Amino acid sequence: MFLVMLPVPPLAAIITSIFLIALPVIVLMTAWTVVTMVRILFPERELPIDPSALRRRARERGQAVPVRFRDLVEDQRHAEAPAMPHRASPDASSTTEIPSALVEDLWLRRN
Repeated sequence: MFLVMLPVPPLAAIITSIFLIALPVIVLMTAWTVVTMVRILFPERELPIDPSALRRRARERGQAVPVRFRDLVEDQRHAEAPAMPHRASPDASSTTEIPSALVEDLWLRRN
């Protein structure tokens, strides 16, 4: 059996090759980490973490935002029911006069 003996490289060559491979990788990973941290801490635009909070802030600023049906149902569920005063009319079949509270409510609900 013949054993082929490879020459053992000197220690300086091993250390140099490690630095030539590892040092650029460490520098690039550090730069990537710093850029990612800066983008998380100081984003270019608001992060969509909580849609209800984004809607609330946009409503305070007066901006239009897309609304889902689920959001409308949730808003209606939490809103107080408007109290409509009941006024008894002498003629129950008369519909000529619309109560002012109803007119005001319809005006507020217009598109």
